[in-house]
Amino acid sequence: MTEHPALTVASQARAIRALAVLADRFAILPSTSFTVGTVCGPDGIEEGIHIDLHACAADFEAWRAALGIDPCGIEYSELSRCHCLRAYTAYEGVPVQLTGYLPYPVMTAA
Repeated sequence: MTEHPALTVASQARAIRALAVLADRFAILPSTSFTVGTVCGPDGIEEGIHIDLHACAADFEAWRAALGIDPCGIEYSELSRCHCLRAYTAYEGVPVQLTGYLPYPVMTAA
């Protein structure tokens, strides 16, 4: 088994600083869940920022537009309980993964 070096808070400092700038700059955007940790994006695996939205497509779109992410770069998948939209960018030189978990429409009996 290969051992990986232990990550420290210092290894996340750049992402934490970028998150603080992002929160200040986009303070009027919809509330979300932020995580600083490993981002497995198209450019590799790095410490970065996860922005997870669980409410609606409009919230995802607001964040996508604010971060300047090209709509053509959005990945779509279906999970067991929701649609998943995912896109990648960088902010302040730090990788960002934007994910929207959008519930399936509720079906009612006629």
